[in-house]
Amino acid sequence: MSTAINATCPGCKKVLKVPTQWVNQVIRCKFCNMAMQIKPNIPQPQSGAKTNPTRQPPQTPVVPPVPSAAGRNGVPPMPSVPPIPVNHAGSQSVTNQFGLTDVNYDSSYTSKYRKKKVNWVIPVVVLLFMGILGVVLVMAVPYLKDKLKEKDGDMAVVDGKGKPKDADQIDQNKDGNKGKGPGENKKKGDGAVSTSPFPRRALVVSIHNYLYANPTQYGLMVQGMKNIPAISKYLTNQMRVPANQIMHLSDAAKENPTPPTKSVVESTITEFLKSSRKQDHVMLVFVGHAVENDGQVYLAPIEGDLTDPTSLIPLAWLYKELDTCAAHQKILVLDVCRFSPTIGIERPGGQPMSAKMEEVIKAVPAGLQVITACSAEQRSMETDGEPLGVFLDGFVDALQKGVQGQIQRQGDNIPIDKLFEATVKNVDVLAEEQKFKQTPKMYGVFKDNGAEFDPSEPMPPKLAIAGFKPVSKEGIALVKSVLEEIGAPPVKASEIDNSIRLEYLPPIADKIIKEYAKVNGPDTELQQNVKKARIELWVISSLPPPDDIKKEVNEKRTKSKVNLSVLKDGYRAPSNEITFKMGQKRSYSKMLKKPALSFG
Repeated sequence: MSTAINATCPGCKKVLKVPTQWVNQVIRCKFCNMAMQIKPNIPQPQSGAKTNPTRQPPQTPVVPPVPSAAGRNGVPPMPSVPPIPVNHAGSQSVTNQFGLTDVNYDSSYTSKYRKKKVNWVIPVVVLLFMGILGVVLVMAVPYLKDKLKEKDGDMAVVDGKGKPKDADQIDQNKDGNKGKGPGENKKKGDGAVSTSPFPRRALVVSIHNYLYANPTQYGLMVQGMKNIPAISKYLTNQMRVPANQIMHLSDAAKENPTPPTKSVVESTITEFLKSSRKQDHVMLVFVGHAVENDGQVYLAPIEGDLTDPTSLIPLAWLYKELDTCAAHQKILVLDVCRFSPTIGIERPGGQPMSAKMEEVIKAVPAGLQVITACSAEQRSMETDGEPLGVFLDGFVDALQKGVQGQIQRQGDNIPIDKLFEATVKNVDVLAEEQKFKQTPKMYGVFKDNGAEFDPSEPMPPKLAIAGFKPVSKEGIALVKSVLEEIGAPPVKASEIDNSIRLEYLPPIADKIIKEYAKVNGPDTELQQNVKKARIELWVISSLPPPDDIKKEVNEKRTKSKVNLSVLKDGYRAPSNEITFKMGQKRSYSKMLKKPALSFG
């Protein structure tokens, strides 16, 4: 085993154990990293005494007597430093039994604090890197901000402080378009106008809980999910439609649900279009059923009977209203012919778009742009994965992403061409995944009426629902009693709640309320119709009837030859109110004697 000698470091004064074979070699202190050269300590004889030197091992080098350790500056310059002895007997490393730092001599060393000097390199490098990174970020922030706003569809133009920029300070769009059309960049007179709201308006009409037709889906009633309110949300956020210039008229609206009866829908549309200014860009979205009858196309309100045109809204009327509207840009989105395989066909509606319907829709007035959710012989599909509807799912996704690579200004058109292109791509993907065909179509072209953005013109009044009369307490009580008395069942069992509820029904005329409230004497016509309707509704249901009318219902089912197994999967049309025969249609309104049960 190697022997060792003790040596004191001249720098930190620590005692070190040094192997004897390292004597006369340059080493470093393991505590302060100071370089030193260890000399053997030969004891000096006393005066007059005889010297009796100890016999040294044969391999110990002979060295002249020197002080026990060199001083701080006592290291003489050496032409070369022999390497520290290592074990060459095998490939195994030599264990450092003495805890010393195994280093070579550095001839440039001048201070015992060299370790501290080396430690400054890392902080300097880090600070230098952070400084360079900061400069790069400062230069890149404006570019990244513009890119993020374009990606999110943010059409507002703002400076670094979040305030609107002067439009004159902004270069042209990537396409460089000016003047007209959805790709226009800047118009005369729009100047520094970013502090003013965009001249855009939107009305969304969605009808879901039809009284006489198949229901349509609303989407998931969960905040942040795709549903009808998401259309209004992204029209406001991404398309810059002012919040007070957008309205959702629906029986299933989360806020202020209103039964969209024929009178309410027509009155609201009329007021919406009539109050629009020449500089406004307007969009009207209709979600619900449509039907073609004798070459004419009709939209169905909530109480509409698809076999009775007088209860429906003619598309020709709507086209005329849009044609006479003074707005600068006019867009109509028709999500009709909706069908859900999950719900099936419980009531009329959900049929494919006929070729004639497509032909009528295609004949749009000049300056009107119309988008349909599907083409002839197709349906607007509602699937489990897209309960909002495949078309609206794709449309909402396009609205959410906005138009990339284009900054919108107040004088620009709503970029409907690019929104439609993105919607078609989304629908194609969903339709291909689920093995069906659905091709949205767009008809008509933009026609410039010459109006320019004018921030000095007062904004239109806040949009409001027109033609709606609040339901009286008596009316609510009547509807509740009728629903309880009828106990109206769904046509077939379903996981979706399609039962008629109070909030879906239109208000009842006061005259009807008074007639039904009579308790003395014979039943009124309305009371007789309610009792009859209860039996008729249970006849066409696949569910077991209540005990008190079970006999009458079974007799009518037998007489009508109702096949309950067919009712579970679909709907067969009757030749009259209660008789089933292919090729004809059932009229729910006639079954309920609709003229007597008219809505006020």
